[in-house]
Amino acid sequence: MRTWRVGTFSMGLSLLFLGVFLLLSQILEWNITTALKLWWPIILVVLGLEILVYLFLSKQEKPYLNFDLFSIVIVGILGTAGVIMVFLQTSGFMDLIQDEISREESTMDLPVYDQNIDKDIKRVVVEGSGLRQLRVEGVSERNVSLFGTYRQDSTIGKIEKQADYLTISEKGDTLYIRVKERPNQTASFYSDYSNIDATLLVPTDVKLEIANLSSELSINPRGLKNDWKVSGAGEIDLDIQETNNVMVTVEDTQIGNGSSENWSIAEQEVDAGGNYDSTAQEDTTIYNGTFKKGKADYHIDVFNGGVLQLNDRE
Repeated sequence: MRTWRVGTFSMGLSLLFLGVFLLLSQILEWNITTALKLWWPIILVVLGLEILVYLFLSKQEKPYLNFDLFSIVIVGILGTAGVIMVFLQTSGFMDLIQDEISREESTMDLPVYDQNIDKDIKRVVVEGSGLRQLRVEGVSERNVSLFGTYRQDSTIGKIEKQADYLTISEKGDTLYIRVKERPNQTASFYSDYSNIDATLLVPTDVKLEIANLSSELSINPRGLKNDWKVSGAGEIDLDIQETNNVMVTVEDTQIGNGSSENWSIAEQEVDAGGNYDSTAQEDTTIYNGTFKKGKADYHIDVFNGGVLQLNDRE
């Protein structure tokens, strides 16, 4: 007479249900995590029913449960895997995995900001940390424009309109342009954010202040007719080939071509703690200096930057 081992029937039904759920998830396009959440409790139900049926059908006065150890272990593994899947789903971890699998990246155009400014605007202030790279050029027209591209991750919302990445306001004689920081994915396997590369056109006859962008900055003031100031930027590429009447002043910023004879430079050594120490072995050289071209009526001041590269060749 064949002996009924509790667990054999449960393992068979568990595998059957798992196969059915996976098949239906492919045919009906179910969410696979939803199918697994529905399937794993069935394992416990089937195992419990098998025990009850065995006890009910047993002809022994005191039935003794004879378990199929191998089947019980397999059922336990399947059940544990199902519990883990549900935990990952409810904690949001599975959504992150799905986001990583479906992640796509593309480069798209920024909504263009373009504004004619009247003569009352004497100063333009640009700030914010939402840029990867910014190119600034001087223009003769009384017009401020910002355009460019951004690399868009599929998990981050698209930039549909100007207000999605810029805050524009006028206060008195000043036009404020603030670049908003884009969403940053820090909880996934692949931390990333939307990178913006933009070009800013600014009239040469207004004062320009660029503050705390912490990005790569390229500046070509061309026929400069007012003072410009840059503070807290990263790498700075300053091109004054088309600017013949300017003085560049640098404070607390490294100069990539500071050895040029046209520079008047005072060097200081800074140790790891930020203290001036000419004997420090592992140090960073910063510069306070000036560069003059022509009459030097207009100033470009650079403060607390990373590295400045100056191109003055005509």
